[in-house]
This record gives sequence, C-alpha cells and structure tokens, in this order.
Amino acid sequence: MSIFVPEPTSERGRGDAKRHRDKQKEVLKENLPKVIAEESIITGGQGKVKIPIRRLSIPDFRPGKSDGGDVGVGQGDGAEGEILGKRPGKGKPGQAGEEPGEDYIDTEIEIAEILELMFEDLGLPSLEEKQVKELVVELGWKIRGTSKSGPWPLLNTKRTVQEGMKRFWFLFEALKSETGIGELICFSALKKADGIFSEALLLLQNAVLLPIETEVVPFPILHTDDLRFHNIQPDVQYQSQAVVIAMMDVSGSMSQEKKYLARSMLFWLVRFLEKIYEKVVIRFIIHHTNAKNVEEDVFFKTGESGGTYCYTAYELAGSLIDTEYPPAQWNVYAWHFSDGEDFSTDRTVEELKKLFARKINMFGYGELRVGETWRLLHSLSDSELFTAFSKAFAVEKTEVDGVRVMTGTDEPLLGIVITRKEHIFPAIKQFLKKDRWMTHA
Repeated sequence: MSIFVPEPTSERGRGDAKRHRDKQKEVLKENLPKVIAEESIITGGQGKVKIPIRRLSIPDFRPGKSDGGDVGVGQGDGAEGEILGKRPGKGKPGQAGEEPGEDYIDTEIEIAEILELMFEDLGLPSLEEKQVKELVVELGWKIRGTSKSGPWPLLNTKRTVQEGMKRFWFLFEALKSETGIGELICFSALKKADGIFSEALLLLQNAVLLPIETEVVPFPILHTDDLRFHNIQPDVQYQSQAVVIAMMDVSGSMSQEKKYLARSMLFWLVRFLEKIYEKVVIRFIIHHTNAKNVEEDVFFKTGESGGTYCYTAYELAGSLIDTEYPPAQWNVYAWHFSDGEDFSTDRTVEELKKLFARKINMFGYGELRVGETWRLLHSLSDSELFTAFSKAFAVEKTEVDGVRVMTGTDEPLLGIVITRKEHIFPAIKQFLKKDRWMTHA
C-alpha cells in the first residue's frame, strides 16, 4: 500500500507567497508606464512605495432562484449557449449602483525592484552596484618603493647608507676570515684603505706600520650597486560620483502639470544614476529672465510672470561645473525642462556649446507640451528651442512610442517632447540607452 506524505503547511505557504509575488511582478511589468508616473512614487521619496493591485476574486458557489424555478439543474428546454436566467441589477443606467465594485489592495514595492523590472523590460543587463564608470583623478605624484637607478635629486640617502653598512660588515668579516688577524687591526686597515678590500689586504701584510684604532666604528662602504633612489608614481584617485544639474523654466507659461512631469523625469533619472554611482548630487536652477540656484522645494513650486531667457540657466550651470563639479572629477548630467519658448535662442545655443566643450556626460532637453497630441504636434512647427538645437547641432529626429526624440550625432544631446505622463516611460527608455550614460568616459 502506498503511503501519501502531505506537503508541509510551511512549504505550501512559501510556494503560495512566491506565486503571489510573481503575479504582482506580472501586473507591475504590464503597467510600468503608469506605475512610474504615479504621484505617490514621485513625491514619496522613500525606499518603498505603495501600488494598488486588484484583489483576486475567489469563486463563491451557492444555490440560486429565478422566477421560473430552479435553474442549472437537469435538462431543460433551452438550447446550448442560451442564457437561461439573469439576475436584475439594482439601480438605473447612468446612475450610481448599489452593488460592490472591484476591490483593490495596496502592496508595498521596493523602488529598487521597480528599477530592476524596468531594466528587464528594456532589455538592459542587471547592473552591478556602482560598476559603470569610475573616474581617474590625478592628484600629482607620490613616492612608492625604491629602485637602483634614478636622478640624483631622488637619492634615498637612508636606504643607500643601510646598503653601505651591509657592505662594511661583509668586507670586515672577510678580512678577519682571510688573514686571521684581530678585529682592531683589520678595522684599521679597512679604514685606512677607504673601504677598498684589496688595499686593506696589502696594508695588513705590514701591520706594524698601521695606526691601530681603539674601537671598531662601522662606516658605510658604497659601490654603485648600493645606491638606492626613490621610485615615484602618479598619485591617482578612483571616484564614482555624478551630479545632475536640473534646470527649469518657471515663467508664466509653465503650469503645475508641466512641473509635475519634470519632477517625474528627474526622479527616475536620479534613481537610475544612484544605481551605478557611489555618490549622486542634484543641483536645481530656475530661470525666467534671470537664473538662480534654489532648493528642491523652491524648484517645483516657483512660478514667475515675464519672459524666458534660457541662456541664463546654461551660464549658471557652466559656472557650477567650473567651480564645484569639474568633469575630471565628476560625471556631469545637465537636464533642462522648458515649454520651448526662448527670447534669445542664439545666446542659448552658444552657452550650450560651452557646456559640451566642458566634456559633460550628457545634456538632456525635456520639452513639456501638455495637452498637445502627437497628431497636433505634427501639424505644428517645432518650438523655438527645438528648432534652434536641430539647426546648431548634427541631430537625428525620430518618433519612439509616440514621443518625439532628437538625438545628437556628434554631441551628447538628447531632446524629448513630452505631452502627457504616459510619455515618461518612453522618455526614460531613451535615456537608459548605454550610449547615453557612458558618453565621454
């Protein structure tokens, strides 16, 4: 007789939990474009975020009644596929009903887990933490070890004297062993011969003519092989750090919805960079007719009336790079969010060229045109900035998932037109291409 051993309850529980987690991942992956644009994620800033997941329905079978008696039992008059009975719903069409709707539950998801799902969905490798790019910072020169040759200014006198003392004791012991004469006489001969072994032997043949020393006082005997020089090497430091310089137009034409989209993009760009760099710093610059450095809360809440001069933000960004974040020590990512209006595109282009001359990793331009559909965008001419950039630099223009994209062929330039929050994910896809964040190593 066979014996059946039931699966332990704990094992079944772990299996059920894994299946539930896998189901959650499937739902998340299917809805990534919506999930990453959720305001609860953008404004939360925590390691975990809550995502609404539809509760799984569990079938509940129970006997039912209809006006015509019992249904669903035995053979009746109905044909195959015919609806035999339907329970009338409560309420009228167009009005709120009394029946319960679908249930949703909140589940906590690690932001790191969402990032991994993004990498998987985008076909990117699972990144080792902080592996992507280390900068070699030259700090000067440092002394490490010694060598038997080198310039005289680098002579290591201490090590050279040590080698000379070793040679003295070697020759002193050799004289005593070869001649069988006492210490003081051998020492006197070696000293009189200035450390030359052959001359010391000649002197010992007529020891009576030697002035005898009263004690043995060793002294260094130096040959060319005894010279030691400092060995110098470049002093370098390996750093893995990045700075994101976020610039945004805060003139009257920039609505709160546009600022929300800018915040969404920045949130995910910074999260990605934190995955691959030891240290990520973000600096905020706002501009209208003038530009200034601000804190994060001011960056997203400020609104000003008046015109727009984008070059002022680029000038300030260049100053920050020069004084605090030199590209020799920092990976620099500059992002500018605007609705495309600019009163001085020529000066803006000139300042952007200066940023590229500083060898920054990437310049991203996010154009926020909320409410304008892709079909409408096709019928409109490009914005002032989009047009200026495409004329000043060699670029390729494409459409990806309904998002207009401008990519520099000679410079690390990425321009994206965003009209609604569903465009955040396609926009991030463009940034995550390896040739973007590995540019200008």
